[in-house]
Amino acid sequence: MQKLLQPAVGEKTNEKYCNQRLQYFSRRWCEKLSRAATHDRVELPVHSAPGRYFRAMPILARSSVFISYSHADERWRKLVEKHLAPLGRDHSLRVWSDQSLKPGEPWLARIKRELATAKVGIMLVSANFMASDFIHSDELPPLLLAAKKEGVTLLTVVVGHCHFANSPLSKLQAFNKPDKPLEALTLPQRNKEMARLCALLMKIFGLKPGVAKPAATKAATAKQTATPKAPKQATAAAAKPEPAAEAATKAKAIAKRKAIAKKAADAKKLATEKVAATPKKPAAKPTTTRATKKK
Repeated sequence: MQKLLQPAVGEKTNEKYCNQRLQYFSRRWCEKLSRAATHDRVELPVHSAPGRYFRAMPILARSSVFISYSHADERWRKLVEKHLAPLGRDHSLRVWSDQSLKPGEPWLARIKRELATAKVGIMLVSANFMASDFIHSDELPPLLLAAKKEGVTLLTVVVGHCHFANSPLSKLQAFNKPDKPLEALTLPQRNKEMARLCALLMKIFGLKPGVAKPAATKAATAKQTATPKAPKQATAAAAKPEPAAEAATKAKAIAKRKAIAKKAADAKKLATEKVAATPKKPAAKPTTTRATKKK
């Protein structure tokens, strides 16, 4: 800020003048930011160059879903996140709850930042939710103020019987019937309510129905990179030979097989004739001994 407030060549350089300039542009800065609370970009004038502007500064845009719940209702948070998982995978919709906090992270500052970027707030209302002091002091006030001034959508999903009718939340239209919370429904009925919640979120965020192709995994990408691609064939004629050439190739192969078979038959015949022409040796006559007669 001090660098930007350095006077141009020829301007006064006394301390009083610089302080006046600092106060003036600080006030202008705050006014611009307050008026642009609902916009995505803001431009501020430079003091030494009339007509020029700073580069547009991005303001946190509301593009996520914030789940407010009591830790005693952990199973209902898991149910909601399970049904919203396809929206995050196929449409890059970011659903945040305090379970996304990392060890060592300043949790309160992170929660406030997520509240400032949420376009939809889902509140899992139950007796535990109504009894939580942290929810009513740190989460509900920012959400209610954003709903009033910035048009943030608040969806109160009643998960258990509680004192909801006489609470400040009763001024908001509940997502489901308070007298029929999720715990009083059967499993198919709960899944039906969750499917209705997904359809409502798609309508709020302007998501088109249909399944987008998921991003390829690192292993598949590495395998595809390592596998060499086969060279593309230039023309269709080169890919498939002509009928005449194919017939000539087949005839040549058949003639070669016949020649090999004829050669083998001739060799076998020659071996047979050679064995037949060889003279056989006469068989040896058995020797007989005459027995001497005794007188």
